[in-house]
Amino acid sequence: MANCTFTTSGRLSEAAPSFTHTPLTQCFIAVMRDLSAYIEAEQDLEHCDSFDPACDAWISDAERARTCVLDRLALLHVAPVRRREDIPLRHFGKVTRLLIESETPEAFGQALALPSQFASFFKCHGDSATARRVNLMIAGFQAQLRNLETLADFAAPVAAEYCGIDADEADALMAPAA
Repeated sequence: MANCTFTTSGRLSEAAPSFTHTPLTQCFIAVMRDLSAYIEAEQDLEHCDSFDPACDAWISDAERARTCVLDRLALLHVAPVRRREDIPLRHFGKVTRLLIESETPEAFGQALALPSQFASFFKCHGDSATARRVNLMIAGFQAQLRNLETLADFAAPVAAEYCGIDADEADALMAPAA
C-alpha cells in the first residue's frame, strides 16, 4: 500500500490544492529546469581544458542547453496570463533572456539590477496562497540568477591596472599579430 507524502512547503499554511498551475507557471518551472541545465553546462566548460577530449562534447552540451533555455523563454513569453500572479513570472522571463543574450558585462549588470530597481514588478502582492507560492518560485529563480552571475562569461573582465600592466602594454598585447 502506498504511503501518503505531503509535498507542500512548511512555509505554506494552506493545502496544495489551493494553488493550481496555469500554462505560464508550468512554463516558468520548465524555464527554471532548463536554466539549471544551462548553468551546469557552462560551469562544466569553465573547468575543461581545450586538450580534454570531452571538451567538444561539453561545448555542444552548453550550446544545446542555451538554445533550450532560450526556446523555453520564448514559450514563456507567449504563454497566456491567466491571473495577475503570472505577470512577475513573465517579467523574470524577459530579464533572463536579456541576461543570457547580453553582449557585455555592463549590459548583464544592468539587466540583473532590474528586479531590485523595480521590485514591485517582480513580486506578487497580497497574502493569498497563490501569491505566496509564486513568490517562493521567484525566490528560487533569483537564486538561479545569482548562480548565472557567477559564470565567467558574464563576469566583468579584470582591469589591466589591477594586473600591474599599463594600458598601452595591454593594448599592444591584444593587437593582432602583423
